[in-house]
Parts: sequence; C-alpha cells; structure tokens
Amino acid sequence: MAGSTTGWGEPPTREVAVQASTEGPVPVAICGAHRLFRDALAAALSAVPEFTVVGAVADPVDLLPLCRLRAPELVLCCADDVPGAALSALAAVRVRCAGARLILIYQELSPDDMAASREAGVDTLIPWSHGLDALLIVLARHHAALRPAGRADGPAPDPPAVLSDREQEVVTLLAAGHPVGRIAELLGVANRVVENHKRRIYQKLAVSSQSHLVARAATLGLIGRHPPVARPSHRPGAVPLVVLHGADDEVRHDVVAALLAAHLPFVVDGPGNPRAELERAHPGPVILVAVDPATTDWMGLTRTGTSMLLVRSTPVSRDETLAALAHGVVGVLAAAQVGTVLVPALYLAAAGHLTLEPVTGAALAAGGVRWGEADGLPELTVRESDILRSIAHGHTVRQTARSLGIAVKTVENTQARLFRKLSARNRAGALATAHALGLLELLDEPPRP
Repeated sequence: MAGSTTGWGEPPTREVAVQASTEGPVPVAICGAHRLFRDALAAALSAVPEFTVVGAVADPVDLLPLCRLRAPELVLCCADDVPGAALSALAAVRVRCAGARLILIYQELSPDDMAASREAGVDTLIPWSHGLDALLIVLARHHAALRPAGRADGPAPDPPAVLSDREQEVVTLLAAGHPVGRIAELLGVANRVVENHKRRIYQKLAVSSQSHLVARAATLGLIGRHPPVARPSHRPGAVPLVVLHGADDEVRHDVVAALLAAHLPFVVDGPGNPRAELERAHPGPVILVAVDPATTDWMGLTRTGTSMLLVRSTPVSRDETLAALAHGVVGVLAAAQVGTVLVPALYLAAAGHLTLEPVTGAALAAGGVRWGEADGLPELTVRESDILRSIAHGHTVRQTARSLGIAVKTVENTQARLFRKLSARNRAGALATAHALGLLELLDEPPRP
C-alpha cells in the first residue's frame, strides 16, 4: 500500500502507566529486526538533545519488557513485511504504557493492518520509503506535544522508571566486567549501595548471574545506554575553567604550558583540591582535561554540567572513541599537538562543539577498521560458538558441559580461548564484547544436540 504519514489522534483512554513530564529529553524505545537500522536510528537521535534512547530491541516480544523497565514516552517500531508481530507488541505496550506515543514504520500495509493499527492504539504510521528525514520531522512534532515550550503548568512529572538511571549505570558497568568495589569507586558510592542496586537489578531482569544479566541487558538494548549529560549553555567566548586530571608527566607539563600561555584558569584535580567549590564559583563553563586516562576511568571522571577533553599519547581506536563520546567526552586530542590545538578545542567545547583530531576521526569513520588494520570479526569455532551461546543463556560451566555432552575441563579450555579472542577477562566481558560486535545475533539458531 502506498501511504503517507498518518496520525490517529489521541490513543484510547486506559489506565496511565507513563505520564509525560515537561522537562528533559524524551525517552525513546526502538524496535527493529535489523541491527543496522537500530544503531543508525539511535545514533541519529543521540545527536538531538531533545531525545534520549533508553533501549533498542530486535524482537517485538522484548519490547514490552523494555518498556516496563525504562518507561519510554515514544516507541518506534519498524515492522517487517508482515506487521502482525509488531502490532501485537505495540498493543501490549499501549495497555501497559497508555501515555506513550507509538510510531509504526512499515513497508506495506493492508486494510486489515490499518484496522489492527487503530485497534492497537498506534499514534502515527509512516512508510519506510519516506526515510530518516521524514521520521525526524514526525518525532519533532511528537516532542513539541510532549514538551510544549513555555508551559507553566501541566501533568505531574512522570513516575521514575522501573530501572532507574543509576541502575542503568550499574548495568553498564557490570556488563563491562567490573567488580562491585570498582563500580562503587567509579560512581562515588559505598559498596553496599552497589550491592543493593545489583540485587534489585537481578530481580527486575529476572536473572541469577552476572553473565545472564549481560545477555538479558544486551537483548533489551540496555548496554551502553547512558543518561544524557546535562551541559549548561554559556555566552560565546566565555573563559573556561580547566580541571586537569592525569599523572604528572611530560604530556601534562605540555598541557599546563599551553594553558599558562593562553592565560586560562586551571586547577589540578586531586585529593584535597576543592574542585566542586571552584566549579560552582566559576561563572563560565568548566572543562575537564584528562591526560592519558584508562578507558574505565571515563565514566568516573564525568560530572553533570562538566565537559571533558581527552588528551592521548597513543591513537584511540574506533571502539574507544565511541565509548568516550558515550561518557561525556567532547574532544579527543593528540598529545603531540597540544600546543596548537588545546586552547581552540577548549573554546569549541565551551560553545558545545565536538573536536576530534584527524587520526581519531578517521578511525571513527572507518566503520570498525582499527588504525588501518582490517581485523574484522573474530572467527569462532563451532565449539566456541556453542560455549558463547550457553553463556548467553546464563548457564554455569557444569550446565554447559552437561548440555553439550562434554567434559567440564573441555568447557574451561574452550572458554579460555573464547575469552582471548574477545579480549575479555570473564563471562560478562565476553558477552558485552560479543554484543558490541553483533556476534550474539549470529547465534540465534538453537544449539546442536
């Protein structure tokens, strides 16, 4: 059916499970069978401050659990040739989240499908052929309705999502293989607080182990979804305050020299330094300059309202760059060019711009090629694929051995080779890497007896 963007008007009146607020970005959930579509749409929305993606699922069956956990206000569902499964999922979401706006992206739609869409409570139908630009226009209209400018009164703020933003951070760090102590250090909380979050997360996701948690979170698109970092706007040309973080080495000396030459105020981050008081007292933007930090330090260094520039002595891979951008980094600079590019990058960051030095930009655009080396996806043997699939189902080593009919020692040896190929230290890290590389989606077929 050749169609155009269609709005159904107000959804049927039902018990409201999600109530739109009047502030902050609109949380969006995405459903689509093709990972390229999900990632491209999530990337497009991440560049728009009015929206934040709270999860992206491949199977419509997983859409309702995601909405229960993250309470989106907009749900985008891309249907296959036969939209029946998508419509069933959206109908279930409508019952659970009556205040959410549902958008169905379709390829073909029959008269019966049109009737089913109305019955499911779909707010907007948009053909796949209209492209991304049309979808963004539709989303802008929904945003204007959900966040009307200048409205002083309105519905009460929405109730907190079942999975809070802090729990989402804990999920992300658990998926990276961090122990409880390290997570507590990164988030600046006590170990018992992390343990409490972890226990509640296990209950909400109905999992019993960290590897099972990672597999479930990957299925629901919860890995790598971070709450947006709010950054205040400042007048153009405002002098930034630089908070310098890093070891006292030659690179940091070069950074200090560049700051002194430009007469920019700065303070060295460290124990006993009143960084928070200086940030509050400074009238302009505050920018954290991190010199050669470990990848795992990026989340711990970011603070609400603070932008971060990363100065690296070695090139940054595409995956590292994406991780940095996801954790609030607004610039990646080569240490050798600090004298010429640091000060301009600071003013660009203060104005809300992103700065990438050429090598990092080339790596980001290379689509997975690491600094000219075509590594490609790691090649897994049949047995390694079986082990990875079993880990994704939350099985222990002994359960894996029983299900595959092999010895426990064989599972351990094969698992060790799998970890080396995925550069992982444990099962959770292996699952997180496999999800990032799209390997889990290649293992959908059932294991062989």
